[in-house]
Amino acid sequence: MKRLLWMFLLCGVLPVQLMAAESPAATGPVIVVPLRTEVSDAQFFLLRRALKEAERAGAQALIIDMQTPGVEARPFAELSEPDFLDFNEVFFTDASVPHENLLGELNAGWPITQGSLAHERAMLWITYAYDVQRAVAALQTLGDRPGPAGKLLRDDARYRDEVAGFAIDAQALMLMGYRGFSKFMKGRSSSEHSLLKLFGSEAVQRCLLAGTEALGADAVDLDLIGPPMWRDGSWAIQYLRSFGGTIPGGTSEIQRNIIAERVLGLPRR
Repeated sequence: MKRLLWMFLLCGVLPVQLMAAESPAATGPVIVVPLRTEVSDAQFFLLRRALKEAERAGAQALIIDMQTPGVEARPFAELSEPDFLDFNEVFFTDASVPHENLLGELNAGWPITQGSLAHERAMLWITYAYDVQRAVAALQTLGDRPGPAGKLLRDDARYRDEVAGFAIDAQALMLMGYRGFSKFMKGRSSSEHSLLKLFGSEAVQRCLLAGTEALGADAVDLDLIGPPMWRDGSWAIQYLRSFGGTIPGGTSEIQRNIIAERVLGLPRR
C-alpha cells in the first residue's frame, strides 16, 4: 500500500453487518478528506452500528483497501474554489472486508480511535502555530495599506492591538506545544495538546478574519493575495478555507467537550 489515510466515520453514516462472522460488510456513502486530491490506496475506518451503542460497544476499527469491489470514490469541488477537487465522496455497495484487516479485537476499536485522534491533535498544533506566524507577518505588511476609512491601517490603534494580540497567540501556541512535548518525553500525559488543537485552529481563523475585515471590499480582490496557507488566495478565500482546520483531530465542539470533561473535570450531562 502506497499511502494510508486515517479516516473516522460519523455515527450512523456507514451501517455495518457481519458476513459469515468473519468479513465485515458495509453499505452507504461517506465523505472523506483525501491526500493530494486523491483517495489513498487504503483508509482507516471506525465503524459502528448505532450512535447510542457506539462507545459502549467499542465499534470496529478496519483498514479498507480502496480497490475493494463495491468501493467507489467520486471527487467533488470545494465551495471556495470550484476547480479544486479537495474532497471525495466514497460509496460502499455491499463491500466486504477480510477479517485480517480488522485492527485489534472485534468491537474494540474505540480505544484505537481515541489514540489516533490524540496523536493527530499532538501534531496539528505545529501547523497552526506557523500559520498564525505567517498571518501575523502578512497583517504587519498589510499595515502599509489604507483601510476602508482612508488612513493607513498601522495608524489604527485597534488594528495594532489586534495584530499584537495575534503575535502573542503565536508565541503561546509554540510554548504550550513545547511544554506538552516535554511532558510526553517524561512519560506523562499532556492536556496541552487538547487545548492547542482548539486554540490553534481558531487563532488562524481570527487572524484571517481580522485581515478580511480590515481590507473591507478589497478582501475579495483575487489579485491581493492573503497569507501563504494551503494554496494561494485572497484574504476572504483564505478565511473561508480556515474553517476546514477546525475539523481534523476532532471538531472544535468535540474539543470543548474533551477539555471540559478531561481537563477541567466537569461532569457529563
